[in-house]
Amino acid sequence: MTMHMGRASASKWVDWVATVATALGVSLLASCGGGNADSDASSNPPAQSATYAATIRYTSYGVPHVLATNYKGAGYGYGYAFAKDNICLFANELVTMHGERSRYFGVRDAQGNPITYLGQLGGFVDNVSSDFFYKLLMTPAQAAAIKASSSQNAQDIVSGFVAGYNRYLRETGVSGLPLECKNAPWVQPMTETDAYYRFTQASIAGSSLAFITQIANAQPPSGTSAASLKQVSASPAQWVAGSSLLNAEKVFKAHMIGSNGLGLGHDVTQSGVGIVLGNPHFPWWGALRLHQLHLTIPGSYDVYGATLLGVPLPLIGFNKDVAWTHTFSTDNRFTLAALQIDPANKTHYMVDGKSVAMTPVPLTITATQPDGSTTQISRTLYTTQYGPMVQDSTFAWTAASAFALQDANYGNYKMIDQVLLNGQATSAASLRTALATYSAMPWVNTISADRTGQAMYANYSVAANVPDAQLAQCVKGPMAQYILATNGTVILDGSTSSCAWSGILPSSQRPWVTRTDYVMNSNDSHWLPNANVRLAGYPMIIATGPTAEATPQGERTRVGIAQVMDRVSGADGLPGTGFTVANLQQVYGMLRFYKPEVWLNEFVTACLASPVVTTAKGPVDLTQACTVLKQWDKHHGPTSAGALLFQEFYGAMNELNDQYGQPSYWRVPFDPANPITTPAGYNTANPVPMQALAGVVAQFNALGVPLAEIPAKRQIIYRNGAPLSIRGGRYTYFNWQGNPTGTGYYSDPAYGNSYIQFVTWDANGPVAQGMLTYSQSSHTLSSNYADLTTLYAQGGWANLPFTDAQITSDPGYSVTQISE
Repeated sequence: MTMHMGRASASKWVDWVATVATALGVSLLASCGGGNADSDASSNPPAQSATYAATIRYTSYGVPHVLATNYKGAGYGYGYAFAKDNICLFANELVTMHGERSRYFGVRDAQGNPITYLGQLGGFVDNVSSDFFYKLLMTPAQAAAIKASSSQNAQDIVSGFVAGYNRYLRETGVSGLPLECKNAPWVQPMTETDAYYRFTQASIAGSSLAFITQIANAQPPSGTSAASLKQVSASPAQWVAGSSLLNAEKVFKAHMIGSNGLGLGHDVTQSGVGIVLGNPHFPWWGALRLHQLHLTIPGSYDVYGATLLGVPLPLIGFNKDVAWTHTFSTDNRFTLAALQIDPANKTHYMVDGKSVAMTPVPLTITATQPDGSTTQISRTLYTTQYGPMVQDSTFAWTAASAFALQDANYGNYKMIDQVLLNGQATSAASLRTALATYSAMPWVNTISADRTGQAMYANYSVAANVPDAQLAQCVKGPMAQYILATNGTVILDGSTSSCAWSGILPSSQRPWVTRTDYVMNSNDSHWLPNANVRLAGYPMIIATGPTAEATPQGERTRVGIAQVMDRVSGADGLPGTGFTVANLQQVYGMLRFYKPEVWLNEFVTACLASPVVTTAKGPVDLTQACTVLKQWDKHHGPTSAGALLFQEFYGAMNELNDQYGQPSYWRVPFDPANPITTPAGYNTANPVPMQALAGVVAQFNALGVPLAEIPAKRQIIYRNGAPLSIRGGRYTYFNWQGNPTGTGYYSDPAYGNSYIQFVTWDANGPVAQGMLTYSQSSHTLSSNYADLTTLYAQGGWANLPFTDAQITSDPGYSVTQISE
């Protein structure tokens, strides 16, 4: 049964539900959203006479508020609503997880080039490598292990989600699907096994998923080369630069998958209650897109927020008492094991002097050729006690050595139960207790505040269970130590059992703090959640290399804390002191850039005093460029002339992060006692900035882009055929990066600000604004494909209705009821 109705039909629907409920002897429970039940029956869950039943209350911009009496119903309603918005995108992802891209989308084009797709983390992945990777890791045994480890509530919401998704597919039929997948043979019903595959895929998004090609193509050597990581003629920097594996890690290390989180306590808010800013920076494409939802099971669960596609619960969000957000953490979720290969057998490795056989995994995929015919491609991959073999030109599999990848998140079976516990928290303190129960948030910190004005930062992310002593003893050789120091990647000696690890770092060893002023994180380590707090002495596996404790902080960390301090003191120029949601939005929207505030003036002074720099192509006069930078307002606002010039200049200098063994960019070195104000000033002895600026000027000139160009004219995406100018900067707190088109514009595919929430409370419950920047639906003909994106481009914010009164009074309110 399916029922759809607008506000005018509500009273008839009230009578119908009451009649059915009376006949079945089913009582209707009042919604607990904010404690206010409406007379409209949409504030009551549906009668539970079927296996699955849910009421979906839609509000503006297509946000579903799912109301059900149990977890099966909640999953069912959301699965249906989710499929309506994203079935084509997710059906395509199911093909990927099945290892069937080569079958449905081919392996080579007519010119013989490999057919690739844009992966979740931004790189292009060929279909053959993708299929072998997923065939290796996404197994029925893996799905069964997650299900067996899940609570009944978690299993129920999964079964409901699958049923709701398939219900939508049955209703529409493949011929009625959106344009992107209409009549596509690769659109198939989802199974519960598929759902559990998605949880593994989401868990390893911060680790193994970056290494699809390196895992899928790891093969025993055919020759007798004995080169190893310790026996190389290249310099360490060249060696690292040549590694596709280490380069793939840049998506994490450079915070391309990043976020800001800010929890404000009662000491710094004008109302005396908490405020939370949630601001993940994720891709605008693929399975790392987010989707807004609100799930209500009266008396058990009531959360509004956003989740990754295919995950049937809000990951970031709020309930009637507490709000939370997540930021990508610095934890080492995986390590590499340096293997000593048995000289007698290339698929054996030595542990404590004994030969250990790798486990061969023969795999076969179906591949469609350019002429439409199909063929079978077979390959044997190998796993070890540590995990699958991994290989690139630097981490080679030779006759003497090889490498395996051990991923703590591949064994993360409690993610859904962890998310359920989070949503049932009643305060910031109880949220921390929930997080510590499983420590199963795969790759994120948590930042929260509650309605009493308590704020909390905690890192209960998954980290490899490697104690400091083991880390010190088992990272052997100058190259492995160099990679640890410069990149933070952990390479352990796999030839001795004393260097083996299993499981995750215990909750008792995780960093956290509660405050009544504020907490924050912007992808640096746990060390500095507040200008007056240092979380130190924690296991080094949480933060290694450039992100270790007491190391220089990134742009967004520094500006994030500076913004709070300036608002509390009133130094930001806004009226009064302390935060409201309205002035937090103003502060956030300033697009302030902090590092140039403490570096650029000295640089441009030196540049204008001696503006000619010698390059490989001859002398370059930087007078105009340095004049533009001198006049720039040090913000990345839509009309900030010079913002784009500085953005590219900044990127060319590795974001002013000093390079290992190279002169510092800074005149005043980093001081752990003053991590916001240092490092500072321009080190005139470093020639790199002048050379870098000359290179950027040449790029702008070649593209015909004025040096004083404003972002509003270049940050352009198209939706429904119309151009939208998108706010935000690649490196700023207000974050957005469009893809450089090669013509001087920044466009799709983009990443950055995705789901944004500003949450506080009044006497009636949560009061929230925000949006999903790229809109709810990925289907181009949907009315919810570009509506929020248009509002975002205009600088507006949408209301995020939570209570029954807010939901039923929303101008976009409508109701759909489904059951089976």
